[in-house]
Amino acid sequence: MLDAVGDLDVVVRKIRVETSEIRSFVLESASGDPLPAFEAGAHIDVYPLPGICRQYSLVNDPADKSRYVLGVKREPNSRGGSTAMHGQLTEGSRLKISRPRNNFALRANSGRSLLLAGGIGVTPLLSMAQALAAKRADFVLHYFVRSAQELAFRDFITRSAWADRVFYHFGLVPPVLNDVLDEILNAPGRDDVIYLCGPNPFMDVVRSSAEQAHWPAQSLVLEHFSAEPPKLTPGDSEFVVRLAKRGIELLVPSGKTIISVLREAGVDIKTSCEQGVCGTCLTAVIDGEPEHNDVFLSDEERESGRLMTPCVSRAKSKLLVLDL
Repeated sequence: MLDAVGDLDVVVRKIRVETSEIRSFVLESASGDPLPAFEAGAHIDVYPLPGICRQYSLVNDPADKSRYVLGVKREPNSRGGSTAMHGQLTEGSRLKISRPRNNFALRANSGRSLLLAGGIGVTPLLSMAQALAAKRADFVLHYFVRSAQELAFRDFITRSAWADRVFYHFGLVPPVLNDVLDEILNAPGRDDVIYLCGPNPFMDVVRSSAEQAHWPAQSLVLEHFSAEPPKLTPGDSEFVVRLAKRGIELLVPSGKTIISVLREAGVDIKTSCEQGVCGTCLTAVIDGEPEHNDVFLSDEERESGRLMTPCVSRAKSKLLVLDL
C-alpha cells in the first residue's frame, strides 16, 4: 500500500509519439497499488534525472487511479527536463514523482465552461473535459495548434464521447486569431468561466479578447506551463517572489528576507527558529533557482531545487515561484 505522504515510485508503462515534438507517458505505481486521487487540472513533479525536477499536468480522467498520463513537449532550449524525458526514459523505466497538486482547479459554476488550449497547454484541459463530461456539464474545448501534424492526443479525443465538443484551429496568427477569439468569446453568459493554458503570447491575446468582450476578470482561470518573466523589475541584488496560488509578485531587496517581505504583504507563514534550522517554514518551489542558506535540507534536497526555507534562503534566479 502506498504511504499517505512523500514521493511516489512509478514505472513508465507506455510511451507514445504524439507529434514530432510531443510524447505521452503512462505512469503506473511500481507497487501495483492505486495511485493517489487527483482533481482535473492537477500536476505532478517529475524527477527524470538526479537534480532535475519538472512539473507536468495530468491528462487522464481523474476517476482513473490506475495510472497518470502526461504529455511532454521537447523544448529546443530545454534546461534538461524535457530532454531527459524524451531521451532517457524508456518503457519500463522507474522514476520518482510527487503527489498531485492543483493550482488550476475547476470551479463549481452554473454556466458554460470554455476550455481554450494553445499547443501543449491542452494537457490539463483534457483532464478537465473528462471531468466536465462525467458531470454532464456544458463545455466546449477550443484547441489551437500550428498545424494538423502538431495535434497531440488526436486519437484519444476522437474516440471520446465528447469529441463533438472539441473545435480545432490551425495556424492562426493575429489578426485572424483575434477575430476567431472575438467570435468564441462573444456575449459571456452569467457564471460562464474560461479555462486557459498555453504559451504566454497566446494567453495574452486571449485575455485581451476576453477583456474587450467584457468578461469579468474573475471568470478567467489560467495556468502557465512555464513561468512568465516577472512583471516587477528587480535590481542587481534583488529578486522577485511570485506566489502561485495568490497570483501576486513581491520584490525582495538585499536587506530583507523572503519571510519579512511576505509578512509586510499580509501573507503569514508558520515559522519557529527563523535561522534555517528547524524546517517549520519549508516551502515548495515551483520554478526558479533557490540559494540555500539553511542547515535543515540535505544535499540531495538542495540539488533538487524543489524545497527551500524562506526564513534565510534567497534566490539565484531573478524570479522564484513558490507554491503559496
